This record gives sequence, C-alpha cells and structure tokens, in this order.
Amino acid sequence: MMFSDEQELPRIGSEATTITTTTTTTTVISRVIAWIEKRKAPACISRRLRQRVQVSSSYFDEDDNNDLYIITGLGKVWYGTRPAAEVVKVVGFIPPRYVCFMVSGCICDVAQFIIYALFYWMIINDPSLCWMISFFGSIVFRHTSHRYLVFGDYIGSYWNSLIKMYLGYSIIIIISTVFNFIMTKYVKVPHLIAWVITLLWTGIVNYFILKKIWSWDGSSTNSKGVSSTTISSITTIDDNSEQIIELKSMKNTTTSTTSSRSSSSRAYSRP
Repeated sequence: MMFSDEQELPRIGSEATTITTTTTTTTVISRVIAWIEKRKAPACISRRLRQRVQVSSSYFDEDDNNDLYIITGLGKVWYGTRPAAEVVKVVGFIPPRYVCFMVSGCICDVAQFIIYALFYWMIINDPSLCWMISFFGSIVFRHTSHRYLVFGDYIGSYWNSLIKMYLGYSIIIIISTVFNFIMTKYVKVPHLIAWVITLLWTGIVNYFILKKIWSWDGSSTNSKGVSSTTISSITTIDDNSEQIIELKSMKNTTTSTTSSRSSSSRAYSRP
C-alpha cells in the first residue's frame, strides 16, 4: 500500500518535467530570436538606405560602421506585447499592416487546407461542405495568428473576442460556401482550383471585416482605429484646457485693466 506522499511524487515529478521542458523551449526560442535580431544587412544596402531615405538611427549600430539590422521587433511579438504590424521592422521599415495580414493568412490557410484535405479524402467527398468545415475550423488559428501578427491584443476576454470573430465571419462563411458550390457543381471547376479562387477573394474581404470588428467594444472607431470614446475624452480634455486657458486669459486681462485703472486714478488725483 502506497502512502499519499508516495502517490504524489510521480505527479509532482511529471509537472516539474513539463515546466522544465517549457522553460527550456522558451529559452531556446528567445535565443534564436535574439540571434536573428542581431543579423545586419549588407554594407551596400545600409549605405544606400542612409543616402536615400531617413531611417531611424536606433536601427543602426553606431559601434560597427552604422550597419543596419535586417529585422527587429520579433521579441515583442513573441512575448505578445505588440503585434508584428506595429513593431517589426525590415531594414528599418515597418511593412504595411495588410502585408502582415497576408503573412498571417497564408499560415492559417495551410491549417485550413489540412482540415479540408482530411475531410475531403477521408470523411466527406463534398468540396463545398469541406470548405465550410475547414473555414469554420481555421478561425481558431486565425484568431490567434492575427492577434500576434496583425491587430494586437484582444478587446475583452479571449472567448468574447473569439465569439465576436465567429460572428463577424458567419456571413462570409455562408457566402463563400455558396460561391464554392456554384464553382464546383455548375461551372465544373476542379475542387482544388475552386478552393484557391474562393480563398483569394475571401482573404481580401476578411481583412476589412476584421479591421472593423477586432477593436469593437461598443464604440465606433475612426479610420486610424481610435475609438470614439477615446476621441471624446481627448476632446473633453482639450475643451477643459481651452476653458482654463480662457479663464486665465480673462483673469490676466482683468488684472491688467484694474492695475491700469488704479494707476490712472492715482495719476489723476495728484495735485
């Protein structure tokens, strides 16, 4: 018969092993990222960029002939502090957000195709139904990938953000499934080609859908992604500041007027 302490030892040991493995993996990835971020562009590229454009000097190594780093900001993405679209710089330049969305989308398209292939060749031999299932299943991957690469942290909890993303994608899932059905059943396009065609136009539409709903928290956002609540707060602060400045100006004007009047009265009262 084993005592309770003896029964706990294997569980504690397995947990310790898991923690050690996770820590080791994290350390290795962090070192790889640090090594990548220390790579520098060829000297000819650095000189030409220096001559033609104004690149922030923080991305040049002043201790080594002002060489330019090839890529920076990966560490912030890995630790989840900022999305790649905001901090990753390639030879000193931040790529457009849509480029990061395309990279994120391509990664998730691989996951979607794996789901599609598994269902099509093993379970359901219907391309349109497999498209719908694979698209629906890939949203979980897209949600995480877009958080780290494109749009940044979730507004609210993880599950609220995921549900919001599913709701935003619900219409495009239905429309794209109908489109895929027409392409495969009536136009007689091979199912893999129809899959690619459907994927191309849905990717473009998905970007604008996500851009609208990702930071939605009940308040509208402007073209720069700033919520109306934030704008109203800033406006209120500006209005208050203007009122304070105006009051100070009126006070100074009143004080100067009073001083001038008193000076005039004293001058007038002299014999």
